[in-house]
Amino acid sequence: MIEFSDADKARITAAIHAAEKNTSGEFVAVVARTSDHYVFLPLLWAAVAALILPGILYLVSAPLAWVHIYQIQLLLFIVLALVFLFVPEFHLHLVPRHVKHSRARRLAHAQFYEQGVHMTREHSGVLFFVSLAEHYVEIVADKGIHEKLGEAHWQGIIEAFVTDVKAGRVMDGFVAAIGTCGTAMARHYPPEPGNPEELSDGLIEI
Repeated sequence: MIEFSDADKARITAAIHAAEKNTSGEFVAVVARTSDHYVFLPLLWAAVAALILPGILYLVSAPLAWVHIYQIQLLLFIVLALVFLFVPEFHLHLVPRHVKHSRARRLAHAQFYEQGVHMTREHSGVLFFVSLAEHYVEIVADKGIHEKLGEAHWQGIIEAFVTDVKAGRVMDGFVAAIGTCGTAMARHYPPEPGNPEELSDGLIEI
């Protein structure tokens, strides 16, 4: 799993400071290691494998007593459950992509409210969210911002952001997305005298 150094975190803070100099918008960067523990589906796959075992043994005519089959079933379930839950190479691959993205999207929108991005004075807050395990990126903006910038503009930023995250360049993705959004928002939300620093400028890790 990617680890972030103090220098990495300083880059995010500097990018947010630079972007906020040119706009009254407020930017928050959040990175999650994973958006869910995903316990149910790995256990379900382990249970399915254990349940079909008697059928496989019957087909190969294995001469085992039913009590021994039950014992093997239980052992198989326990072993597979441990492997599927605690070996990362198996764990996330057993979860459908749409489920992972649904969990990540839900966490992104929860963080928008938990970090107070919706409470800025000008309703000009933007959350930049990355969930590392899912390679998921979302930019959650306060009301009206999406409409002013246009869907195509947001989609371009997100696509570049996702490309960086999948390549392991998470900090580069954050910095580029923050800078691009700051430049675009400067036209619609110019800086105002005495505009307070309302939200955290540092990278928030959850």
